[in-house]
Amino acid sequence: MMAANESSDLNFPIRTANVGAICIISAAKSASVQLGDRGETKAKLRAIALQRQEDHTTAGDVFFESYPIFYRPFPVLNDPVDDNGAVIQLDRVNGSPNITVGCIRVTAAGSAASILAGNGMHLTADSRIKHIRQYPRLHPTPPAGC
Repeated sequence: MMAANESSDLNFPIRTANVGAICIISAAKSASVQLGDRGETKAKLRAIALQRQEDHTTAGDVFFESYPIFYRPFPVLNDPVDDNGAVIQLDRVNGSPNITVGCIRVTAAGSAASILAGNGMHLTADSRIKHIRQYPRLHPTPPAGC
């Protein structure tokens, strides 16, 4: 984790976050809550949610490698371009070193989510969840009177 005052290619001034009130009911696995600037975040969660009628000891194991969702590459994100093909770049100067927020109310922040009052320079969040339900299929009953 890079501190705000370390030198990097993306230096930014240290700022103070003033938050009047914050109420968070739930921040799930790998979620982060931060008040103030953040240099880098790498949140990651891999999960298999399995529901079975059989006992897990008799039904066999489930492996992440069996499901391609867990090893697919990230999609490529391209910077927006204008009508002439030039990359649109936004430069912002904050005259005040303070971040002032009145009230934050969050019901739930999911897996690998980020709640941030401040500047997040580098954020990578990856949440890949595979839900599996394994129940035996019922055989259809033939109609009566055949």
